[in-house]
Amino acid sequence: MQTKNMEVHSISEVHEQCALLRRSAAATQTKLTDILKSSNGLATLMRLKYEPVGYDPLDPARELHLIEQINQTFTYLASFQAAIELFKMHPEIRSLKLNLGTEAGADIETEDSRGVVAEVFASVNPANNRKLCQDVAKVAKSHAHHKYVFFLCPGFQPGMQKSIEEFDSVTVIALDFRFSYPP
Repeated sequence: MQTKNMEVHSISEVHEQCALLRRSAAATQTKLTDILKSSNGLATLMRLKYEPVGYDPLDPARELHLIEQINQTFTYLASFQAAIELFKMHPEIRSLKLNLGTEAGADIETEDSRGVVAEVFASVNPANNRKLCQDVAKVAKSHAHHKYVFFLCPGFQPGMQKSIEEFDSVTVIALDFRFSYPP
């Protein structure tokens, strides 16, 4: 996964990034339709595995392997939705630094509002690989005043979740899975 760091200053800037994700997804859908029409069975699967049939979620002109695009797209969507939630919860925030990809450090952070830090992930189940517990423990160590873990997972009611007892200083929020669908 390619690391992408960005600073966003408003909800509208976040929506602009989401538009790029949608353009990349649309380009991939077009390419997949062509592949499915022109190929069959094992040949189709081989192309999907070995050929770059997808696009970079934030650069619709850059080809990428499909699985990478899928994983990055939903991780980025979760980060963008979390950023929107943070701007709403803390209107005094002037900017958020988003660390998308594999860079060390918090996924979202700012010094505004006495410090905000957040870890963000997308998964089938937040308990898989103890991801939720590990992210809550990581955020709890931060010196930021506001500590969050956001997750995007189908089947969870959006909003605040029961915090992990030993880390009551961290707010856990399930993101709205429907956010990923075009308005």
